[in-house]
This record gives sequence, C-alpha cells and structure tokens, in this order.
Amino acid sequence: MRKRTFTDGALSPSPGWWGPPTERGGYSVDAKHYKRPVPATALIAAILISFAESSFAESKTTRLNENAFAYAQELINQGHVVLDKKNDWGNHHAAAQQENDFIRERGFAEYSKWHLGIDATHVQKSKARFKFPFGDFKNIHRCALLAVKSRAHQYGYSDIENAAERLLEMMEAHK
Repeated sequence: MRKRTFTDGALSPSPGWWGPPTERGGYSVDAKHYKRPVPATALIAAILISFAESSFAESKTTRLNENAFAYAQELINQGHVVLDKKNDWGNHHAAAQQENDFIRERGFAEYSKWHLGIDATHVQKSKARFKFPFGDFKNIHRCALLAVKSRAHQYGYSDIENAAERLLEMMEAHK
C-alpha cells in the first residue's frame, strides 16, 4: 500500500490552515489565517537601518591628524625608523603607563603627534581622542603603520589609510 502525502490530497495538516486541493494536487494557503506583519516589519527594519546609519556616521568623526602626519614625515627624514615585521606592533607599542608618563611629562599636544587619527567626539585632553598610534614616542614603527593602514581600511577611514601608505612608501625609499 502506498503512503499518502499532502500532494495526494488526502493528508491535510490541519483543518482551516490549508485550503482545498489545487489543480496540481497540492494545497494552497488560506490567507485569512495569516496576519500581515509587513508594515510592522518594515517599520522595525527602518528603525534598525537608521540606527545603524547614525552609529556609522558617529564613528566617521575620526579624521586624519595633519600635524601627526607631518611629524611622522619628519621622523622618517631624520631616520627615527624601526623597520620591523608586520605583526610586531603588539610587542612594540607603548604600554598604558608609558603613555601616561609621556602625557604627564610632555602634554597632550606632543601625545597627539604620535597618532594619525583624531576623534572629535572626545574632549581635547583625553587619550580617547587620539587614534591610530604609529610609534613608541621615540621612533616610527613600520609594523605600526601596517596596523594603522589595515585598521583604517577596515573601518573606512581612507584619508588615514592613504597617509599610512604614503609613510610606508617613504620608509621604503629611505632604507
């Protein structure tokens, strides 16, 4: 004996949800039992999209620090360069205590010169304002510029990415 399926017209899953068999032997959905969540779904999607856009717009407040870019060029021209490997930045970057000591001794103006990005949403005298460090307060590091370039590309900061690329090219030319 052959097992009967929904398409045979014999086994209806539950009365009321499925209409009569169609010409092709299957069942059609009875629309009166479905609530149409389209307007609510559209509203939720619109809210989520606008929230994502506003969050993305806020993250775009980081811009290229022109003073730091010029300072990095000076460091390269003076030979204050460490030509290290790609993933060495994790071992070479300044620790939080070193950053605090540097700020205490030289101030935020000098601290800002070591960061290619400035985030305008933070107050001027805070470490959070300065993004994309490229050195250890003595030398500019190749590995730091590679990290800056990668992260800037990842977050869509093309001006910072391009600046890091130009500095890397300068370092290669001064070998």
